[in-house]
Amino acid sequence: MKRIIIFFLFFIPINLFSQTVSVKGRVLDADSKHPLSNANVILVGENLSGTTTDVNGWFNLSVNSGRNHIIKVSYIGYETKKIEIAASEVLNKILNIELMPTILSSQTVFVEATMGEEGFTPAAFSKLRRKDLAKDYVVQDIPEYLSKLPSTTFYSENGNGIGYNYLSIRGFDQRRISTSINGIPQNDPEDNNVYWLDFPDLLSSTELIQVQRGAGAGVTGYPSIGGSINIITSAFSNQKEVNFSSSFGSYETRKYSASFSSGLIDNKYSFYAKLSQILSSGYRQHSWTKFNAYHFSAVRYDKNLTNQINFYGGPISDGLAYTGLPKFAIKDRNLRTANFSFWMAENNQYTFTLERRPEEIENFSQPHYELLTEYKVNDNLKINSALFLVLGSGFFDFDGSWADTTYLRLTSSNGFHPTVNPGNVLIRAQVENKQYGWIPRISLNHTNGRLIVGGEFRIHRSDHWGSINFGENLPQNLSKDFRFYFYNGGKNIFNGFVNESYSFNDKLNLLAEVQFAYHKYEISNERFVSNNFQISDLFVNPRFGLNYKLNNNSNIYLSFARVTREPRLNNYYNASESSGGEQPQFQLNSDGSFDFDNPLVQPEVMNDLEFGSTYSAENFNVSLNLFFMLFNDEIVKNGNLDRFGQPITGNVDRTLHRGIELSTSLKFLENLSFYGNATYSKNTIDKGKFYIASSKSLDLSGNSISGFPDFLANFGLEYKYEGLFLSISGRYVGKMFSDNFDTRINSYLQQEPGFISYSDNVNEAYFTANFFASYQLNIFESSTPSKIFIQVNNVFDNLYSAYAIGQEFFPAAERNFIAGINLGL
Repeated sequence: MKRIIIFFLFFIPINLFSQTVSVKGRVLDADSKHPLSNANVILVGENLSGTTTDVNGWFNLSVNSGRNHIIKVSYIGYETKKIEIAASEVLNKILNIELMPTILSSQTVFVEATMGEEGFTPAAFSKLRRKDLAKDYVVQDIPEYLSKLPSTTFYSENGNGIGYNYLSIRGFDQRRISTSINGIPQNDPEDNNVYWLDFPDLLSSTELIQVQRGAGAGVTGYPSIGGSINIITSAFSNQKEVNFSSSFGSYETRKYSASFSSGLIDNKYSFYAKLSQILSSGYRQHSWTKFNAYHFSAVRYDKNLTNQINFYGGPISDGLAYTGLPKFAIKDRNLRTANFSFWMAENNQYTFTLERRPEEIENFSQPHYELLTEYKVNDNLKINSALFLVLGSGFFDFDGSWADTTYLRLTSSNGFHPTVNPGNVLIRAQVENKQYGWIPRISLNHTNGRLIVGGEFRIHRSDHWGSINFGENLPQNLSKDFRFYFYNGGKNIFNGFVNESYSFNDKLNLLAEVQFAYHKYEISNERFVSNNFQISDLFVNPRFGLNYKLNNNSNIYLSFARVTREPRLNNYYNASESSGGEQPQFQLNSDGSFDFDNPLVQPEVMNDLEFGSTYSAENFNVSLNLFFMLFNDEIVKNGNLDRFGQPITGNVDRTLHRGIELSTSLKFLENLSFYGNATYSKNTIDKGKFYIASSKSLDLSGNSISGFPDFLANFGLEYKYEGLFLSISGRYVGKMFSDNFDTRINSYLQQEPGFISYSDNVNEAYFTANFFASYQLNIFESSTPSKIFIQVNNVFDNLYSAYAIGQEFFPAAERNFIAGINLGL
């Protein structure tokens, strides 16, 4: 009888005082505040009882009012969120749940391994999300858009930032910056360069960009010296969107684009497509551009498997403008727009110029095909795979009126018998390339940490040849099929890495990584000279860092990395110039042949030590980073350019880069915000020489390295009120030297008169400011807003050169504007 009474004493309160009630709530996108329909809302640990949101994001969930509950809300493409509701709140609680967009799961392993987490990752980095890009991206190429980030600069060959643009981080050029799109490396395997114009309008399809300064992570593939740039292009939307955009600006700049997002179909599929065209006459003469861009993506979500395909690229054509101008032309509004294929100057005036021919053009197309797959084995184990294929084909035509019969190989040994040198020649340089590969990664969450293991298997093959596209006084038996140089290039890349993130406790965590990189160059089937060779290297690149969390708002970190990377192929041998006497850069055997196992140029080795601290509060952030980078055999620009305006580089025995970086952001009230960053650095040659001849050299020890400004600063002030957005930004770049002769250039000229034809090697400091304004409105009462905008660049109309190499300075455009409208349907 007592047992029955005790049973009722426990049972009756539960039935009398507990009841099933309905908890109401709404699920929204944290950025756009749009409702998320069909979001999953479940009660954790209660037999998965739950519901989904309606078309307006609302849900009603039945719960027991007698105890606490945990509600889990999830939605594809967003971070999962858990909310605890106390028993006392159940009856009257109306939940307003905002989910943050996240990277689609086909790429989460790559994101986990490369994307830094503020206050946790021991590295200096910056992030730009889709909402940041949507604020003020119009038509800027990626280098220009990223130049507002710490320690980052850019310059443009044609002046107005559309065409060939070059990015530097801490002064290191983009050949030494590892760039990836969706986890797939984009540095050209032979040249190490990044050709941004092959990705026209990519920013409008971008979800996230991270720029890391200093030694990059091995997971990005190619070993990086100056930093790494990781771009994710998952521009999917959970809502159906249709956008049209049109803009017009200075130098006949125009952009037309149309994009479509399907939204989430059957909670399983999503599609994205974009077409756009960018046109401009260019700031400098004959530097026009015509860029066509396409981007298609599709994703399928299954319970534990996600598959995504991407297809993007753009046939491009442009007028060439790869030579700079003499320094005296930079301040002259009439002279600074010139575009010469060759010039000579003395005493601040031209002594000879050769106008750029309108026929000097380029055409190129490089489509990218990607299949990204992720399989979630369980909550702790994920497998990621990226299969890719890149096909490139194109040519550029350049002036060859200087070329004689020997250079063009119009000789009797090749079946030609010219009586005079050809005239008015236009040379066509053609390249066909393909690269394909597989990048697998495995992520394992374990006690106190995460282990990521991965690899990269990439094969690159190319055909290079040159022919005479036009000329006078040519042999009658000459056809356009005659190729005065031809060779096959190639590179095999096999990389592997192990990346561990381990937390000793809630304060101290470790990041450790080691990368193994095997790279093999080859030149084969070289006609006429037969300088065929293979050269391979195996590099081991370790990296580790410690992060200590002082409190919820601040942390300090220390990191060290050692990176070794090989030169580009042209450092070993520029086979396209073999008819002009170019020789392989290898030691000679006793019989005069080349020893292809002993190159003259060596891989560069960097030891990078960094120390930093960050502080983050609700409306204020500040970060400080110190770096000390010691190089052996650094590959630096020597102040000379090749025939196509590309810097000629070589080893310097020992160099030192050290500096301090400061970044901050501050939000005033609710509508006004400020960001700023500044870098001060010293970049010097500790030991090195400039060789005038095999037996003559100049001592460069103690000199500044060319292309590295000592001081950089950016600032931006932004105001947002309802649909109005206003922004003013400024950039200051300190002076830099165009070669490695520093202030001693005149003393060198006294020692060796005539080894260079100029004495002013300083690219002066400059400041430029931009203004942007937009107004957002719902013209068609759709969920996708429309926007009108105007951007004014170089507001104060400063005349400056953004970069210089040797005696050639590259002018930036004068004050210019672009305005337009985005229509959301």
